[in-house]
Amino acid sequence: MPIALEPGQQFPIVLDSDATKPKESQPTFFAKSQAMRGQLKVANVLDLYTENPDITAEELFAKTVDVLAEVLIGWKNMSGIEYSKDALTDVLNYSEARELLRKVMHNQYLSHDEKKSSEQQP
Repeated sequence: MPIALEPGQQFPIVLDSDATKPKESQPTFFAKSQAMRGQLKVANVLDLYTENPDITAEELFAKTVDVLAEVLIGWKNMSGIEYSKDALTDVLNYSEARELLRKVMHNQYLSHDEKKSSEQQP
């Protein structure tokens, strides 16, 4: 079903490095499903470094966090840290932020069994 017909659809994302942690304590991010317009915005920020090698780290990180904050809606199991745009820069490294963006861009949902175990959302 097209995403536009189900506005507000969201899905959980687990970083690859957390995939083997117990499900009940696994750090999990919640993202909004993206139509092509949103996917393009994510793709553009993922391409910033290769398309513009003169970009500063500060600009690159800021633009990455801006887009990440637009597509994420929350998280759970983050050691009591409340979700906010500012908190993204405190809990993620750049590689993890890019991994999240790639998964959001491709609307990478968990399997049905994984999704059932992650249904407690923020």
